[in-house]
Amino acid sequence: MISNILFYLGMILIIIGTYGMIRMKDFYSRIQAVGISDTVGIFTILISLMIKNPEHISKLIIISILLLITSPVISHLLAFGASKSDIKVRGNKK
Repeated sequence: MISNILFYLGMILIIIGTYGMIRMKDFYSRIQAVGISDTVGIFTILISLMIKNPEHISKLIIISILLLITSPVISHLLAFGASKSDIKVRGNKK
């Protein structure tokens, strides 16, 4: 029961992040909308899988740790690369 609620909550968070990526005006806001909601959404789905399948909890913990480390780093690298490429805050053009 709780695992199903967490799974659907994670799916809703990922959908909200996707909607935020479509809705936001500039590149940096899109990175923030997708980066935060997808990280939390995937982590919530992994917690639900840990509850549903306790025999695979060690693998899921390793996947969770890797996602919690790499997802913010990738968002930061995208924003850093965009700032080095002179992408303005208010638009997607140089």
